[in-house]
Amino acid sequence: MKRNLVTFLLTLVFGMLASTTCWAGVKKQKLRVLYLGGQADWTHGEMGSNDHFKSEAEFQAEVAKREASFGDLLRTYFTTVKTMQAKDWKPEMSNGYDVTIFDGCPPVLKETEKEYIFKGVSRTMKEKEYLPQDYSCPTITIASMGERIGQKYGTKNDWLCLCLDADAHSMNLQHPIFKGPFKTKITLTKQPTPEDAFHYAYYQDGNVPDSVMMWKVNTEGYKTNPDFNIGMVSRPWGYLDSPDCEFISSGVCAKTLDAVALGRHGNFLTWGFVGSPMYMTPEAKVVFANAVAYIAKFRGTPLVRKYNENIATREILKEDKYICTKKYVQERAVMDKEFYAENLKIAKQAREKKARGEELSGMEKMFVDFTEADIPAEKTYAETMKEKYPILYAKFGEDETKYQQYYDDNKPYFYGGEGSYTFVIDEDAKTWGIPNNDKRLIDKAITCLENNQEIERAQRVLRRYTLCEFTNAADWRKWYNTYKDKMFFTESGGWYFMVNDKKAPGNDYSVAEKRLQAQKAAEQKSLSAETVSHENPVVVTAHVQKLDFGRMDIVFNVKIMPGYHIYRTVAESDPYIPMKITCTLPDGAVLGEVYYPMPKPFVKEGTTIYDSNVTIRQNVSLPSLPATIKCTFECQCCDANVCMPPFSKEFTLNVE
Repeated sequence: MKRNLVTFLLTLVFGMLASTTCWAGVKKQKLRVLYLGGQADWTHGEMGSNDHFKSEAEFQAEVAKREASFGDLLRTYFTTVKTMQAKDWKPEMSNGYDVTIFDGCPPVLKETEKEYIFKGVSRTMKEKEYLPQDYSCPTITIASMGERIGQKYGTKNDWLCLCLDADAHSMNLQHPIFKGPFKTKITLTKQPTPEDAFHYAYYQDGNVPDSVMMWKVNTEGYKTNPDFNIGMVSRPWGYLDSPDCEFISSGVCAKTLDAVALGRHGNFLTWGFVGSPMYMTPEAKVVFANAVAYIAKFRGTPLVRKYNENIATREILKEDKYICTKKYVQERAVMDKEFYAENLKIAKQAREKKARGEELSGMEKMFVDFTEADIPAEKTYAETMKEKYPILYAKFGEDETKYQQYYDDNKPYFYGGEGSYTFVIDEDAKTWGIPNNDKRLIDKAITCLENNQEIERAQRVLRRYTLCEFTNAADWRKWYNTYKDKMFFTESGGWYFMVNDKKAPGNDYSVAEKRLQAQKAAEQKSLSAETVSHENPVVVTAHVQKLDFGRMDIVFNVKIMPGYHIYRTVAESDPYIPMKITCTLPDGAVLGEVYYPMPKPFVKEGTTIYDSNVTIRQNVSLPSLPATIKCTFECQCCDANVCMPPFSKEFTLNVE
């Protein structure tokens, strides 16, 4: 009896020991995994969605169930697993783990105010950072967490669309996560191509197949159950333009067939599908475990950072070309008609429900007041071009072929490094006849410095396309010759030539930030250096400010001596001279609106003045860089008794 008991206890102990490396026939990987929860599988009223939950307590209970399901899955495959809420996480906690999984939003580490200029008015917006810039832990982000925590960090796992459903397609089945370390089975079925993919056929030169092979990842999806949460896909354009990225799979969504549902950028792997293990297929659970094991190999920060998620990449030129066709305008009209018809249908149903005293969904609340009067008039081809491409419309009018030729001829020289989906032609690269993604451009610029030729152009090129700050031609040449074989060009990462070697000069994004701050400091110094006096009661400075979304303003800062004023408008019967701004622009440039601060009324109706410092903004669109703008600012300055002679100052503004 005693011997049998000892045998039983030994068997139990060895069984328990074995369970640390094997469970249900699965040999566990020796990895430490930290899971950070906070999301639920069902919608909670975000962005107008339905609230699946009757109370906050019910929502939190679902979050806990989701956390437990991830914990159970991870413990099946890995030796050490900890689960906790993301809100309680601190960056240093991840140092003790091989992989961190973000399924919830961590605390804000840093908030900064960013100035936005909209229609001449300055506004501020708080930007939130969740990760330190040196965060290097291998990480998986679930659904929209990739964008939320990664946007300020600079990952390419951005938010193209919160529209990912339950199935994957266009998979790279040779990728390691489909191979092991845990044995996988991938069941593919032929399914109709997602309808929205046909709207983006121009990205694939019109070659969109009627069907694609699909793999089911989640057992629920928002397309069949509107209350189920929604996954996220990232922009494919430029995703693979740096050596630290991999495309793994797309999925059923409202975008292109190559939108990124599964992908890796540096130490971040995006798992765009939202379903927890409770709603993962058995096959997907294994692949998810493989993804955890795979990302564990990538400790270290990304080589390239994407700080502007709306940055233009050359692939987007396909869309610009397509929009400049009459076919687009016709198809857009059909789509708009269908869209507004659906809105009217939702609105009608919403009003009927409201009349019956029934509760409206988030979508119904958005459209309950929508009527036919809210439907805009259909636009002609000319109206569309004038609205979307005013610079090109001024040159080409309704000649469709000229728009197409413009994009074809200038494709090697378009620059999209600033703004939101905005291109200008790099006249420096075009003058040399070298595409701006060809490293011969850098070689040419350095050669010019060495030969003391075209110095300004060469310096512009090197400043625009590199993150280096060498002060002489010899250092530039040494850098280029040392690293030219490791150079690559990234558009999504800022339109820079970078080096596939983290320690090499040319990969430091702080250089770009220092340049920006130096420019702002120079502008402020220029304004501060100008002083007003009774002899010169008005001082005006001007500069061009590059704004968000590719816009530019000519900014006039006007200092006025206390006790003096200048005239914004003048009544017909008054003898004063009103303010006047005139600008001479390069070919193809277009002036937009001018934004004046609210002036004060003067003695007579119709006469208004400024009697303190003001900033005036003149919007401008430029087709190419570099460019030179010449402006004249005219006004008359008076005090309570005397008017000074008319004031006039000319400015020559260079935009690089």
